[in-house]
Amino acid sequence: MAALCIGAVSFTVAAAPASAFGKSQDKTSETSGPSQDAIAESLSAVPSVKGPIAETANSYMFSTMDQAKEPFDVKDHGYVEKEYFLSGTANVYSNESGAVEVATEDVPYTNRILVRRPANPQDASGVVLVDILNASNGYDVEDHWRRVWQHAMAEGHTYIGITSKPLNVDALKNFDAERYADLSWNTDQDTADQRIVADPDNPATFDPFMVVEGAEEGLAWDIITQVGTLLQSDQSRRVLGGQDAETVLLMGQSQSGIYLNTWTSNFHDLAREANGGNVFDGYLNSVGAVLERPLAQDTDGVGGLQLVPGSEPELDTPFITVTSEGDTSLFGTGILAENEDLAENRRHWQVPGTPHTDVNSPVTPANEEVYRSGRLPRLMDQEFIDALNPYPLEPAIIAATESLVDWVQDGEPAAPSQWFDMNDDGILVRDEHGNVTGGVRYGLLDYPLATFNGASAPGSVFGSYSLISREEFDETYGSREAYLELIEESNSRQIEAGYLTKSGAAQMVRVANDLLDRIGA
Repeated sequence: MAALCIGAVSFTVAAAPASAFGKSQDKTSETSGPSQDAIAESLSAVPSVKGPIAETANSYMFSTMDQAKEPFDVKDHGYVEKEYFLSGTANVYSNESGAVEVATEDVPYTNRILVRRPANPQDASGVVLVDILNASNGYDVEDHWRRVWQHAMAEGHTYIGITSKPLNVDALKNFDAERYADLSWNTDQDTADQRIVADPDNPATFDPFMVVEGAEEGLAWDIITQVGTLLQSDQSRRVLGGQDAETVLLMGQSQSGIYLNTWTSNFHDLAREANGGNVFDGYLNSVGAVLERPLAQDTDGVGGLQLVPGSEPELDTPFITVTSEGDTSLFGTGILAENEDLAENRRHWQVPGTPHTDVNSPVTPANEEVYRSGRLPRLMDQEFIDALNPYPLEPAIIAATESLVDWVQDGEPAAPSQWFDMNDDGILVRDEHGNVTGGVRYGLLDYPLATFNGASAPGSVFGSYSLISREEFDETYGSREAYLELIEESNSRQIEAGYLTKSGAAQMVRVANDLLDRIGA
């Protein structure tokens, strides 16, 4: 087994059982009986809804945009921000036999979702983006909100984030014990709810992948499913403010992308059978590679997040995976090599030059909010921020989101898969400028102002870059205006090809201008 580092934490990748990760239809049990009845009942259940939870000066939701790194009021964009608690029962599952089976039945849970939607339902697009909130920092991180927030509000999309792990519930209770008192993923009330608080003076003692004793990570699969069944039910308008959920996409980034892979491989078909139709209309995995995790949490004492090699099974629903160059350092190139047998309704867009994450996003919780949750923020000085790779992955993620919407609503398939170039040894091929060849290429690589590395070191999530000189710029491009014309031409080509939207193109122009300023053009 191999350990993969994400910042200061590690993933451990173990071999999968030979029969456990084939096509999704192979996940269904060949037998019927009480276990299968319990699966169908739980996958079709609609949770009860409490909320919206009241907001006061002394009690407000964790990760409200009012308390973001760069605070803003969603009302200024015609939006509202609400929090709800969902309650029901969830099973713990196993797939060790090659089929999904119930290991523990009907565990009571209460979980939270956050909702950002147009205040006026007539302004809503009908597109609902359901994001499995990332737990890799030990608290809820809204990765896809961070990637698409401006675009989503401009389009009128609704965003729903699902708390996805007991450790994140613990962080919420640290943040506001009274507000979040009802939340529970507990299987043992006597040992659960022991507060876990990171020590700022000794950060190495906190493991954001630790298992919470007395709770169960494996409740996630039914909790995720039941958010989908809620959105298909009569109660959906309560959460959505009177709008109808016309197109519901399930999304996950990094660790949550791995959760998404696991859910689709194991539960997509089962949930469709239990509900007489698909619970989610499409799927987007950002920087989660082709990996899955065990259905129940680690019990063997091995540290880190336990992962198993996954696959890209054929589904009856569109699925796009977006991979950054930084993912190859994080997960290895072998697991991201070109898949010539990829199903017709799946796409894999690999984007060279891009880092795994944007740690400088303005819409993440302010440091004070993170400390209040018993966790540790990433402390960055200006020198660190200036050294971050600025090549944005967001335009590809936005384009993938809109491509899924078009695919679901109009039957228009997304643009073809694009893969990094690799040699026979699995090493990424680089051009004369040091940039990776192949993949989805934007103007910043076709007309490079820098060498962009997706990872500054093995396992790094930040990336690095090295600018060309002012002299080289003048010799190659002549003027700022001439260069920006090249970027606009590239943007037009990629919009036409389906790998870029107008909002993504605007971001590319902003990044180009920033780099030109740094060069002194």
